[in-house]
Amino acid sequence: MAICGDLQRVFEIGPVFRAENSNTNRHLCEFTGLDLEMEFNNHYFEVLDLIGELMVYLFKTMKTRHARELSVINE
Repeated sequence: MAICGDLQRVFEIGPVFRAENSNTNRHLCEFTGLDLEMEFNNHYFEVLDLIGELMVYLFKTMKTRHARELSVINE
């Protein structure tokens, strides 16, 4: 709806809940989702470029801002 309201990009970060039929003790049924809606002018590669840049930014930022936590996980 926001795209129809003339916004070019809409990002949403929020909880996602899924009902999965699983007999294992470990499965993914609740997680935080990152949703992106955007218009593209010429080609869908614009969306792929944005997602690629976003992933690089996220991982670089995690590496610098959360170095202590990452070192604990790596141990």
